[in-house]
Amino acid sequence: MNYTQALHYLDSFLNLEKLSRFPANPFFNLKRMEYLLQAGGHPERSFFPILIAGTTGKGSTGFFLESILKANHLRVGYYHSPHVEDPRERIRVQGCMASRTMWAQGLSEIRKLLRSGPMPKKLGVLTYFEILTFLAIWIFSKLDVKIGIFEIGLGGRLDATNVLRAPLVILTPIHLDHEAFLGNTVAKIAAEKAGIIKSHAHVVTGKQYPEAFRVIQRAVKKNRGVLWRTKPVSGIPLGLAGDFQKMNAGAAWKAAEILKTHFGYPISSEQAKKGLQDGNWKGRMEKFQRNGRQVILDGAHNPLSVRELVRSLKKEKIKDPWLLFGAMNDKNSREMLKVLSGYFSRAILTGIEGNRAKSVGELVEEAKGLFKYVLTAQNIREAFFMTEKFLEPGKCAVITGSFYLVGAARRILTHV
Repeated sequence: MNYTQALHYLDSFLNLEKLSRFPANPFFNLKRMEYLLQAGGHPERSFFPILIAGTTGKGSTGFFLESILKANHLRVGYYHSPHVEDPRERIRVQGCMASRTMWAQGLSEIRKLLRSGPMPKKLGVLTYFEILTFLAIWIFSKLDVKIGIFEIGLGGRLDATNVLRAPLVILTPIHLDHEAFLGNTVAKIAAEKAGIIKSHAHVVTGKQYPEAFRVIQRAVKKNRGVLWRTKPVSGIPLGLAGDFQKMNAGAAWKAAEILKTHFGYPISSEQAKKGLQDGNWKGRMEKFQRNGRQVILDGAHNPLSVRELVRSLKKEKIKDPWLLFGAMNDKNSREMLKVLSGYFSRAILTGIEGNRAKSVGELVEEAKGLFKYVLTAQNIREAFFMTEKFLEPGKCAVITGSFYLVGAARRILTHV
């Protein structure tokens, strides 16, 4: 298969990210991933795996750790989701997207494996995310990656990435998110995410709510692991904007220290500092100029990350910005809008392509009484037209609520 054919093959698998509701089927288990690893000759054994779970900060933490390892000349792979513009963003080697050739070869190999040894029907139906996860593992093994960083997709305990027996895991701040699938309390969600903790694992955790931290402590003790607390990085200019990035960088720094001290990887503090200054990461307080107006893109998509976004915007002292907001069905957008209304007085509520997106009408109902002015747009392109009509040159628009919205905005901003 060529790259285009490979993408069509990938798209033939059930993509839970595009469904507004999950079917009544036991999709969440690790048996299919275990089958793929066995059929593929266990490519995961060729590198050191690290898992990252949490409600907010996973992507930035993984990016900082990738940058630290890259700066120390360690060959590193990073698998994360969702992508902002191109699906190849999800699989990075040495900070760069894996090539179209590698994607085509890997998906061709997966198709060959499944044709020669079809998955038993009793294991259920393979999903898009499971195929992508195995593709990342395959690519890392083929490109001689030494350390593979894997961001959990949903939850932790039954996420496809948890098939990896990671000796080092990172738990970023845990709060309410995906309640319909993970539980309706912080403790229940923490239990799902703490399911990535394996026997004798080193566990790095940053600032947590007390109920989440208690769950993590119990899981570490049960698995006879070692728990490490982090603190924000200070005195080092970071490549990603936002005050909250100091804590994400701190988690990555602690993980790097553990890799050096307990696993023997050659990591120097000076090179690590250089790594933290890398800024090659889309959709995290990312700034653009469009027709004389500043546009800030940030993929905050739950109440906790939105609070951090507002805190960072306040520190930058941006005057009277407009909010462009859209969200997915499974997100607590009402609470997100409530937080955002404490900073923004004017909002444009916009639709996002795909049936998982919350309708503009629903967003309008959720925003009632929160903002001084509320406008609506069918999509982000129309929202941009409205900002140019109502937003004075020199002013700022902030686009947030979903990485899917940020991706759509970024495609416009980079291809004008």
